[in-house]
Amino acid sequence: MTRIVDELLFLSRADMGEVKMEHLPVQLDLLIEDVHRQASLLGQERDIQVVLSATTSVVVLGDELRLRELFLNLLDNAVKYSRPSGTVDIALTIYQGQARVSVADHGIGIAQEDQPQIFDRFYRTDIARAHTKKGTGLGLAICTWIAESHRGQIEVQSQVGEGSTFTVMLPLVSPLA
Repeated sequence: MTRIVDELLFLSRADMGEVKMEHLPVQLDLLIEDVHRQASLLGQERDIQVVLSATTSVVVLGDELRLRELFLNLLDNAVKYSRPSGTVDIALTIYQGQARVSVADHGIGIAQEDQPQIFDRFYRTDIARAHTKKGTGLGLAICTWIAESHRGQIEVQSQVGEGSTFTVMLPLVSPLA
């Protein structure tokens, strides 16, 4: 209950423009490496291996704490919705002048008709509710707000029974590619 209240208060404050955001250079590759280490610990409980499959030196402008929250939330979801003894992959690449961070699992997946709503507040698919009781339906809404606050975006590709890949695109401080 406390988590739901905290997340709702955060989103409410964000809607009203009261969430302070830093706009400083963030070495995204170092942040992703650190988040990978934290997610590896999350995965141990369910025998999920979290693999950092690609990384490149990338600097974005933003709030390091909020970006950390974004990627930890995506990795937590990937671990939560994976099958035991599965793998979660995280990769950081540069594509068309943007940093691209992808988090892929091989878990329960998301039906095509549910995908447009998963970023809405309180939306949880029937499969997600059946798979785990944990979750508030607010995490992806927060992730979307953080990505958009960094002039970026988040998208999903998924198939039921095969897994999901969430990709966050963020503008670089100065395009390297």
